[in-house]
Amino acid sequence: MDLTGRSYQAVLDWQQESRRAFGKMLLNWRRRNGWTQYTACEWGAEAKFEVISYGNLSVIEQGKAGELRQKAFFQLEELNRRLLLDTHRRLEGVKSLRIREQIEYAEPLLGNDGKQPWGAVEFWSCYIGYLEVPDRYQAVLSPTFSSKEAEDLCQNWRRHVRRVIRTRDADVTDALEQLAASVPEMYRKRFREVLALDDYSTSELAQLWTQDEQFLPDEWIRAWEANDPAGPPKPAARRRRKEPG
Repeated sequence: MDLTGRSYQAVLDWQQESRRAFGKMLLNWRRRNGWTQYTACEWGAEAKFEVISYGNLSVIEQGKAGELRQKAFFQLEELNRRLLLDTHRRLEGVKSLRIREQIEYAEPLLGNDGKQPWGAVEFWSCYIGYLEVPDRYQAVLSPTFSSKEAEDLCQNWRRHVRRVIRTRDADVTDALEQLAASVPEMYRKRFREVLALDDYSTSELAQLWTQDEQFLPDEWIRAWEANDPAGPPKPAARRRRKEPG
């Protein structure tokens, strides 16, 4: 974009659009690999390398991160570098079978030539709007789930809610009541059942997907968690299937 002669507001609008495009790129990259928002963090914790936090990743994916520190771009570069390693080296230090399965066939983020992996410079250039998102990461993938993936998604929501309650040292019953009370009445009963271990079906999940590329339970949990003055909201994770082909 040629910024010569552009108004200050036009520059701000272009900047915001670039950040939204960058966030959607990371979201689609994660979905193509079948990753949840927690996968990279869990991999980093097991393999002992520093990775972008799931809370920060969520905000970036939504295009709401604002100015990012250099560290975030180097963390994305390290993640991409490890995805270029052969399978044996990629899995070093990873003991969890679930994480091994999620990263074994995951793909690095490549440029339009399909060969050049992105590093910190490319990630940064894209974030500020000087480099376009590669074509394959521009289209939003529609959500499709197997029964196992639906089960994993609901378990992630439950684990996250329990983790927040433990962090707050809150009464479990009171906290769950507060969460359920913030849910629209038409969804409340079923959501209570899911929190009590009865998973959503794949068809139910499709109906809970919004135009803003979020699940309604993500929004409910994030709003509930945002009431905690101790820290910012960290939305629940979603698991995506890899695109066929």
